[in-house]
Amino acid sequence: MQKLISIFNSIVSLTTNMGVRDVIDILMVALVFFLAFSLLRESRSQVALRGLIIVLFVAFVLYLITIFAELTTMSRLFERLWVVITLVFLISFQNEFKKALTEYGRLPIFRALFKQETAAIDEIIRAVSRLAEKKVGALICLERRTPLRPYSETGSPIDGVITVELLRTIFAMYTPLHDGAVVIRNNRIVAAGCLLPLTNQELPKELGTRHRAAVGLTEETDAVVVVVSEETGTVSLAHDGMIHRPMTAETLRHRLRELFEIDEEEQGGEAA
Repeated sequence: MQKLISIFNSIVSLTTNMGVRDVIDILMVALVFFLAFSLLRESRSQVALRGLIIVLFVAFVLYLITIFAELTTMSRLFERLWVVITLVFLISFQNEFKKALTEYGRLPIFRALFKQETAAIDEIIRAVSRLAEKKVGALICLERRTPLRPYSETGSPIDGVITVELLRTIFAMYTPLHDGAVVIRNNRIVAAGCLLPLTNQELPKELGTRHRAAVGLTEETDAVVVVVSEETGTVSLAHDGMIHRPMTAETLRHRLRELFEIDEEEQGGEAA
């Protein structure tokens, strides 16, 4: 009982001696909790969140009981339990936090720093145009938010700057990497000769393995895949489990700029 009274007196003392810095400190902590619960409020984990709140409430009540009953060992155990609860909270809702961070990363202020560079897209389009003229097959995967590491690890590491010459060399006929896919991440060619999953969709008969692989990857990830047909030289673009064809250089440029959220004003400025 004396310990509880002592805690109450300490709280009263803190509130009476509270300064501006203390108020700011409390408001910042409250803001952190508000943002955390706001991220989870509209998620599919609302039931788990309510369960966690109930557990926290019960733990707090038990903590007060242990203090009131002067159970020293239990009170010390509860004092150290909050670290475990915090870890459980972060682990339980890691997907929601990851999704929220992804959405924040798409804000214009951050997107301008990390978006796919226009120069890289232009190099890809020039390479695709030349490969299409020669009817050389190609499969180019552009990573977005979902990591393509599991697929890039199936190929040969490249880690090279995106250039027309390098892409044409990779997809040149009779080269070891010709039949695989190129994976591009952060404006660099990560790997070539990569294996992709094939879709189970019913595609037109004229579409071969490259097109099935392009659609298959976009069914499992948010990647964008450019395909050049070896038989016809037709250029296709796959994303969100769908394939669009035929694509001209201009339509391909427009769609890639749109998918990677590059402003049209930037395009107009470069064209000028």
